[in-house]
Amino acid sequence: MIKKILLTLLQFIVFMVLLAVGGYWDAINLMIEMHALQQHKTASMLIPVFKYPFGSHILIANGLIFATVLLVVILLFLLLRKKLHPWLWLSLLAYLLAICVGFAMKLGLPPADSQTQSSLAMPCVTPKDAPLLVCSMDSTSCPIARL
Repeated sequence: MIKKILLTLLQFIVFMVLLAVGGYWDAINLMIEMHALQQHKTASMLIPVFKYPFGSHILIANGLIFATVLLVVILLFLLLRKKLHPWLWLSLLAYLLAICVGFAMKLGLPPADSQTQSSLAMPCVTPKDAPLLVCSMDSTSCPIARL
């Protein structure tokens, strides 16, 4: 049981590292290009950068591709060993958990200072809404009671 937990945790950490490396693949390519320019050579990019706009963010899909390739390699290895049953689900759990945590870290949570993005926003009372909140005990003067 401890072996399964430790290997699942190790897979989760490796998936997170691959997501992080792939997320900074643009910077890694830039570093390779700068190093090649310093040596007066042309840089060869083996793996291109896949960028996708997502709202106000730009997602670099290289980390997702790297982690998915590793998952396929792990599943093929498990298939060759014919030990798919418990390890398949644990590998998928580690992969999906790493993807969810990676996207949450990349996209972040919506800021609480914006009324449209905050789920727990305080109601905004305008002067137009003030008569609705202040009522006397008489139901004829209270617009809410008449509805």
